[in-house]
Amino acid sequence: MADNLLESVEPYVTQLREEGWCVLENAIPADVVDEVREEVETSEADYNEFRKEHGVWERNVISFMPKFAVHLANERLLATLQQLLGPQVRISQTEYKIRPPHYELVRAYHSDFPYDLNQKWHITQPFPTAVIGITTLWMLSEFTTENGGTWIVPKSHVDLRNPRGKEDNIGDRNPLDGEMQAIGSAGSVLIMDSRIWHSNAENPSDGKRTAVVVRYAPWWLNLELFGANTATIPGETFDQLPDDVKLLYEHRAENREPTVWI
Repeated sequence: MADNLLESVEPYVTQLREEGWCVLENAIPADVVDEVREEVETSEADYNEFRKEHGVWERNVISFMPKFAVHLANERLLATLQQLLGPQVRISQTEYKIRPPHYELVRAYHSDFPYDLNQKWHITQPFPTAVIGITTLWMLSEFTTENGGTWIVPKSHVDLRNPRGKEDNIGDRNPLDGEMQAIGSAGSVLIMDSRIWHSNAENPSDGKRTAVVVRYAPWWLNLELFGANTATIPGETFDQLPDDVKLLYEHRAENREPTVWI
């Protein structure tokens, strides 16, 4: 990895290690972000219809948004993630996060897989100090305090407690000390250590708040868990992905021989 690239991402790496989060601006260029947002908003209905007919195991979400997919191996993003997860990284989950105007929600603080204590497949407390997952939220609309930027509690990724810990008496529905909203322009990516306490937010504005959640994992983490995240990508769809994005999803390619993850 080029030294100048490493130098350029060092501030993000440092903030992730110390604060548990950062925002990478312009991961999707401004001249294409509107097109990507339209694809994501339109394709969500197509995906939901397909899922109703065929079930959640049949087709991976990324199959429905190829224009978005090409950005998932953004050079600065991967350089940042690899400093925390190691050089071999793959994608564990892809999920629509579109919130309509005037969307109401109370706090629902949690950590993400593999630290989500409400899931069967979670690491038990106290969580290890190693970084085992990175959650990214791709902001395809501008995220502001007015339309509900994601709630986060900086530095909570190193707290031995958890909002969903039964003995911790924190409460996942409560406003928490030190909480803040992560904001960014359309095309930005919120990057979080998956241990950090965070919550979706309401959207009191008159416009949609559109995002996609993509989680990255080290090569060795078991991802063979049931549900939407184990759904496959049709071979002909996978073939159209850029080579660097193929590496991230190769474990989900249908009827294609793996070239890396073997």
